[in-house]
Amino acid sequence: MFSINSRSSLPIFEQIVQQVAKYIAIGILKPHDQLPTVRILAKELGINPNTVSKAYHECEMAGLIYSVAGKGSFVSETTEGLDSVLEDAYSILASAYQQLIELGEDPETVQNFLKRAHS
Repeated sequence: MFSINSRSSLPIFEQIVQQVAKYIAIGILKPHDQLPTVRILAKELGINPNTVSKAYHECEMAGLIYSVAGKGSFVSETTEGLDSVLEDAYSILASAYQQLIELGEDPETVQNFLKRAHS
């Protein structure tokens, strides 16, 4: 379910956080679903378990998941954390859009690019 893009400029732990948020948003992960254990996900992705731990910690701080000692990590009941992650993503998008416009790109060209990227 989870994957890592080694060519992305986004740190691996942030890629995991974004994927958790995405899977919650589109309904793949539902409230109280258990996430893979840190060790299992680290092994599947071929990354350090500390990276997965950091991602899960960030997800927990954002309110996306909760942890139960000795049981694992689970999807939170509320979507408040998802709102925060979406707000951050929109902020990044707005900043990138503004930067492109300041560099002389035509707003319509940028909007068409976003439409193509979505399809």
